[in-house]
Amino acid sequence: MIVTESGDRYRFVTQPAHAALSGRFARHWGGDEVVAPTPRVPTVVAAETHDQGWSDYDCRPRLDADGDPVDFVAVDGDDWTDFYARGVDVAADIDPYAGLLVSMHAAGLRRGGYGVRTEILDLSDEEPYASFVDEQETRQDEFAASLDLAERDRDVLDTLHAEGRAPSGAIRSDLWKNYLLVQALDSLSLSVCHTARFETTEIGPVPIGGDDTTSIDVTPVGPATLRLDPYPFDIAALSVTVPRRVVPIDAADLVAAYYDADVRRFEVTFVA
Repeated sequence: MIVTESGDRYRFVTQPAHAALSGRFARHWGGDEVVAPTPRVPTVVAAETHDQGWSDYDCRPRLDADGDPVDFVAVDGDDWTDFYARGVDVAADIDPYAGLLVSMHAAGLRRGGYGVRTEILDLSDEEPYASFVDEQETRQDEFAASLDLAERDRDVLDTLHAEGRAPSGAIRSDLWKNYLLVQALDSLSLSVCHTARFETTEIGPVPIGGDDTTSIDVTPVGPATLRLDPYPFDIAALSVTVPRRVVPIDAADLVAAYYDADVRRFEVTFVA
C-alpha cells in the first residue's frame, strides 16, 4: 500500500493500482524522441503486472505498533520477498519475457537498481534479500534459456549477476533498454501516486533513438498537470486517473474508515 500523509488525512493507493498506471504509460510510450519497447506487448505486461504480488496484502491498510499505516517501503522483508516472487509468477504465466523483466525489476530493487536507481540501497548482502536475489537471478537465467535471447542480452544478464551493474555498451541490448524503461515507468507512476504535492523531478535513464539514453524532466505547470521534457507519449496530452481512498488520520478504526471511504479517481494530465 502506498501511503501519503497530507494535512489531517491519509491517502492510500494500492500497489497494483500504481502498476496499472505504469502499464498505461507503457501502452502510449513512443514519441518523437523516445523509442517504443521491442517486444512491445511483453514489456507492457511487465509494467502493468510488476506489483501484482501485493494484491492480497493491499486489501486493507496494515498498521504498525503505533497504529499508523505501513507504507510499502516499510514492509517486512519476508513479506516483501514473497510478494515479488509471486509477482514474477503472475507475469511469467502471461508471458515469459514479461516474467524475465519483472524478475529483473524485483531483484534490482534489492541490488541498487542494478546501478541505475541511485535512490535504492543495495541490500543484496542481507537476508532475506540475498537469498531472494540469488533465486531470481537463477530464474532469470532459466527465462533467458527458454527465450533463446540474443547473445548481447545474455551478456548483459551475466554481467548484472556477476557485478550488479550493466557492462559498457549495454544500451545496445533490447533487454537492457526494456529494463530501463520499466524502471522509468515505475518511477514516473510513483511520482504521481506517492506524493502529496507535485514537485520538479527527473526520471531516467530512458532509452531514446539509437543507442543512447536521456532523462525526462517532470515539471508541474498546474494543480494536476505535469510537463514532460522530452515528451514520451504517442498522443498530444495523456490524462490518467489514480484510484485512491482518503481517510482522516484521527479515525478511531483506520481499517473501517478505509472501507467506508469511496474510491476517488484523481486525474493527472501530462503535456509536452
